[in-house]
Amino acid sequence: SAVIGTRLPGPGAIYLSQALRFKRPVKIGDEVTARATISEIDTAKARVTLTTVCLVNGKPVIEGEALIMVPRKAA
Repeated sequence: SAVIGTRLPGPGAIYLSQALRFKRPVKIGDEVTARATISEIDTAKARVTLTTVCLVNGKPVIEGEALIMVPRKAA
């Protein structure tokens, strides 16, 4: 949620939901890489869908999807 509020999409974004699927265990000391990719933009509702994945040694340990409400820009 910190990344969503500060970087992608950024300040003013509201985290609406997150669906997760746990694929593999993560062990103490594992280095985890988190990625979020914009998969859909709904301009009418000011919402963005992100595909999310966490990787350990290049293999997915968590996969999911996040729904974010983004602030509208002034015209």
